[in-house]
Amino acid sequence: MAEPEGSPPLPPLPRRARGARPAFHDEPAVDRLIAMFVALASEVSVLADRVATLEQLTGIGHEQVDAHVPDLAERTWRETRREALVARVFAALDDEPGTLAGGQRPEDYWETIAKIERGEV
Repeated sequence: MAEPEGSPPLPPLPRRARGARPAFHDEPAVDRLIAMFVALASEVSVLADRVATLEQLTGIGHEQVDAHVPDLAERTWRETRREALVARVFAALDDEPGTLAGGQRPEDYWETIAKIERGEV
């Protein structure tokens, strides 16, 4: 969103959460699951708003969108965006808020999934 002319630039938002993670349940794993759900629900909400806006602005129906076949550059861009989404959603599995902000590898994601399956998280 553009800033009004003549206004001073806004400072950047912090990239990492500070303070203790809120607790809603006696079991920390349940709290982490709730945090993951909330992160994913937030992402879905934003995407639904963006899709609705694009549909209104372009007049393109879902049939045309479903028929679209992305090229290699678009598929690469989508994969990068998808990995960032996964990192945000699974950040709740980390013990310290905000530590997944950078340097996350795809192998880390699959290692986390394996730990969940083994009941280690």
